[in-house]
Amino acid sequence: MIGDLYQSSLRYGASYEEWSEDGASPRPHWAHTIDWLRSVGADELGRRWTRAERRIRENGITYNIYGDPLGANRPWRIDIVPMLIPAAEWRFIESGVIQRATLLSRLLQDLYGPQDLVREGRFPAALLYGNTAFLRPLVGVKVPEHSYLHMLAVDLARSPDGKWWVLADRTQAPSGSGYALENRTIVSDLLPELFRTSNVMRLAPFFRAQRDALTSLSKRENPRVVLLTPGPHNETYFEHSYLAKYLGFALVEGADLTVRDRCVFLKTVDGLERVDVILRRVDDNFCDPLELRGDSLLGVSGLVDAIAAGNVQVANALGSGLIETAAIMPFLPGLARHLLGEELKLPSVATWWCGQESAREWVLANLERVVVKPAFPTLGMEPVFGSQLPDAERKAFIARLQAQPHRYVAQEQVALSTAPVWESGVLNSRSVVLRTYALNTGNGWAVIPGGLVRVAEASGSVVSMQRGGHSKDAWVLADDPGRVDTFSMLRSRDEPVLLRRIPRGVPSRVADNAFWLGRYVERSENIARILRSMVPHVRSAQEADLPSLLRLHGCLRSRHSKLPKRNRRPLTFVALENELLSMLSDPERPDSLPSTLAEVARIGGSIRERLSADMMLLIGQLRSAMQPEATMQLLDYQGALTACLALLSAFSGLERENINRGAGWLFMSIGRRLERAIYITRQLREITTPLAAEDWSFLERLLEVADSSMTYRSRYYTTLQPMPVLDVLLADETNPRSLDFQLEHLVELYEKLPRREEVELESMREALATLRGMDLQALIYPKMAAPATSGVAEGGGAAKRPTRTRASHALTGLHRYLGTLENLLLSWSNHLSSRYFSHARTQPVTIGSDL
Repeated sequence: MIGDLYQSSLRYGASYEEWSEDGASPRPHWAHTIDWLRSVGADELGRRWTRAERRIRENGITYNIYGDPLGANRPWRIDIVPMLIPAAEWRFIESGVIQRATLLSRLLQDLYGPQDLVREGRFPAALLYGNTAFLRPLVGVKVPEHSYLHMLAVDLARSPDGKWWVLADRTQAPSGSGYALENRTIVSDLLPELFRTSNVMRLAPFFRAQRDALTSLSKRENPRVVLLTPGPHNETYFEHSYLAKYLGFALVEGADLTVRDRCVFLKTVDGLERVDVILRRVDDNFCDPLELRGDSLLGVSGLVDAIAAGNVQVANALGSGLIETAAIMPFLPGLARHLLGEELKLPSVATWWCGQESAREWVLANLERVVVKPAFPTLGMEPVFGSQLPDAERKAFIARLQAQPHRYVAQEQVALSTAPVWESGVLNSRSVVLRTYALNTGNGWAVIPGGLVRVAEASGSVVSMQRGGHSKDAWVLADDPGRVDTFSMLRSRDEPVLLRRIPRGVPSRVADNAFWLGRYVERSENIARILRSMVPHVRSAQEADLPSLLRLHGCLRSRHSKLPKRNRRPLTFVALENELLSMLSDPERPDSLPSTLAEVARIGGSIRERLSADMMLLIGQLRSAMQPEATMQLLDYQGALTACLALLSAFSGLERENINRGAGWLFMSIGRRLERAIYITRQLREITTPLAAEDWSFLERLLEVADSSMTYRSRYYTTLQPMPVLDVLLADETNPRSLDFQLEHLVELYEKLPRREEVELESMREALATLRGMDLQALIYPKMAAPATSGVAEGGGAAKRPTRTRASHALTGLHRYLGTLENLLLSWSNHLSSRYFSHARTQPVTIGSDL
């Protein structure tokens, strides 16, 4: 390139430079791009790249590098400069990839069928029966259209002479096509002028063909197609979510599906719905713990039986991972001649399977020129570069290889081609690998025009996303603008659509996560409010105030409390301060505020495809809301708690105003109301246990936690008494934080549930009627005893309680009601889970009136 954009090439060995033959003047198909980049300039490219980074963060585009501190929240990395492929070159690649897909599908058809190739000696028996990816329960099972491959991914690289070679084939659950689509969306938006004038072949027709091909696998009208994902912890979970939304399929995990009568069903809140086609992103042997890997938590028990019965189609077919090994590459040229009657168009990189004596001897004699990998990927061995082995390790490795040679495969070290990448305002050269995709449409194969380009992190490093690499968009440049298909998966603005308001069935896992998202958000808010009320008083309060603070802490019902047992030693302000610090800062403590917020982020991330961008942005902010510095003191947390509560209040606003009133919102709202009601019952029970004089300030703090201080003062001024507090927090129908308000809304929400239990609904109505039937005016709160002088007793426990009188028994029924109601609220939660999430039957619980 010219000027200040391009730095001198950072190469290792001899390699092919994509953009230029001599490092100075561009190749013909790069000339337009180079001129445009030069005319835009480094400053403008930098500004556009900043926008791209912000968009990636805001849209939650992630890639999980295992062991990385950011984990599943690590932003996807993309380079702004595309890789260009001319039309003539692409036609050669396309024909070679189609031939390879046809060959590999025919190979799988034989290995899971008659196995003639093994019998005739054309395919080594050890590569079949010694491979743990060979799934014996699938032998002889028919697959749709006689093709084991719905999609094939092929990793391509250039040799120094400019020819394309195949590095690897991905046959069981190829990943990356969704990232390629997202890369195209981002780069075309950032470089719209260049994209419009470059005759770039579009990607949307490929995904349209994929959607049509999947639906055509079923013989039923309007088939149900789902995308099976391992879950949010998988490195490419964002892609699973993105593709499911783009293609219009439900994203499911193994627990969302069940097999009944050899058919697969999706658990939804409306009941079980038949599944016809599964696009899987779960590895073969994890798909059925009953027939395959028994310790798998990712699959569906009985799936193999449903496949054998022909009641569900799976793409790619189970067992296709058998040939996802480089060890078959030496045999592909001969197999192409035998099965197709053709020479292999796209050669594989030079490969030697050490199970053959001649290949093993050559590898041992030339170890410094090859990289040795496991023949079977399940062995979990890292690649070994022979040139980098010290003498002692070299001898040990050779001994292992000679002991079990069939478990190893060696490949030539290739000097990969390099392409320009945008780094800190300049362009450098980095090694690249192109992953392209072939799709079985049912009427032949189609290849995506381009694909996903993976870029090495630094000069000379291995091209691997798990090793910190990043990605590029690949532009195939049509030589005829008329060949550019401008189809979009989005409807044309002029195309009429059928108006509908009937929502799609919500999978039970989604409803389950929405329910618990609501509960954990509300739990976070309650914890934060209680802690914010306690923090300012721990150091400044009198010793007599300690029982009041302990009462408020008791509302949390913490099973992980670090407070000493009261019957062992007296409680002190120091012990309470340490307890609060633990709840504010310890992410390993399950009931701490950081841990609870982390659950909000985890659950929100697992249903990101159902949440708006604003909601996901807010959840990301909540994740980092309580990450204090090590030097922070207790009082320093006051501001952090206020900021955290502001974010939680914003979540409440989005939930009420921005989420469609479908089943997801319904369960989220039920979760929030249940959780708030549970906390309110616990707090009110502390009042119905008669207060001693030293506990009186508990009333004020309770109003503060319930954000009801102003409501109380507007009615009762400064007079602070238990019965008016009970009225505001227990029975006030207009107070959004009263128990009455929660029960009324739970009844309304439960009435909207599909397949609801009428007995369960009646128990809710009965609980509300019982509450509203109470005459608080008739209850007489017992008079308090004089304050104790010793604060907290030496043997533990608070100061002596007031003597119970006949008047105090008036609270007994209310106290018992609140205890029964708390159990009922927990029962409702369990019954919702059983009926709508796990689809198990339970018996409803009712509440009786003891007042």
